[in-house]
Amino acid sequence: MQERLRTARIVTLTTLSATAAIVSATGGWTMLVAAALAVTAVAIGGVGLDRRRRPELWVFASTILVLQLVLAFGALVSGGPRSLAPNLLAIPVLMVAARFSNRGLVVGAPVSALLVLATTLGVDPGYVAHHPESLVVPLALVVCTAVYVSPLVASDVRHRADSTLDQLTGLLNRRALEPRFAEIAEQAALTDHPVSVVLADLDHFKSINDDHGHGVGDAVLRDVAYAMRRALRTFELLYRLGGEEFALLLPGAAEDDAARIAESLRVAIEDLEVAGLRVTCSFGVATARGERIALESLVGGADSALYAAKRGGRNRVERHDDARVALA
Repeated sequence: MQERLRTARIVTLTTLSATAAIVSATGGWTMLVAAALAVTAVAIGGVGLDRRRRPELWVFASTILVLQLVLAFGALVSGGPRSLAPNLLAIPVLMVAARFSNRGLVVGAPVSALLVLATTLGVDPGYVAHHPESLVVPLALVVCTAVYVSPLVASDVRHRADSTLDQLTGLLNRRALEPRFAEIAEQAALTDHPVSVVLADLDHFKSINDDHGHGVGDAVLRDVAYAMRRALRTFELLYRLGGEEFALLLPGAAEDDAARIAESLRVAIEDLEVAGLRVTCSFGVATARGERIALESLVGGADSALYAAKRGGRNRVERHDDARVALA
């Protein structure tokens, strides 16, 4: 998200800087200070996001909310309802929509609306009574902006949810796993061929995020995914289930074959160095064959084996009992 919004941030900073230069000639030093604070708020909000544990909350507190308050201050010192500055309070609403789901919009838009009321009706109700456009126009901008971007935000969320590709790694995601497994299970039932599932989980990934930031964590996930995908053949299907967990679907692979493939992936990851860090991964293998192959039981068996690998010291491959998976 940070990369995709880089251009928008640059345009916003440029626009606010131009505003600062223009109003300094007519609005006095207070307006110049307000504009400078707005520029600073947007600039600070993008600093160090990769190192933040909750980057979106940081953006909301350090950029959106601060920008709203700074713009309200600018409106107050420039004449309240007599100024055009309250119209600018629609900008943070757009910023909220770009960063957050509709839950963020539900919080951000009312704050801007309340600040419009405070900087117009709250400053000079008599002037607003004689010039209702001084309240109606900025309030309409805030409300209409929120109303129109809300379905766009919801549509974007639905689109990401319906997608079968993981945006970070380019791998297939959990949504794509079930229909493909159903096809493979049907083929295996007809041919009596085995099917194996391998679950992989990066070791100590939480500490990577905590100690080095989410940007480094994302780089680790991307490089690990690429290393695994490069080591696999085209019919060996790799999925990102979420977080630091991956799944490998191996049609026709018996337990020994699946364990060998998992070991090759373990070595490939162990040889990686991402941002100066060495990473390792634990693997759990489960295999079944025949008509009773089920995704839930295979994933459950691989998950049990994965936990055994974690308990056994990590950076290792563990197998699950083939018979127990088949009869589950």
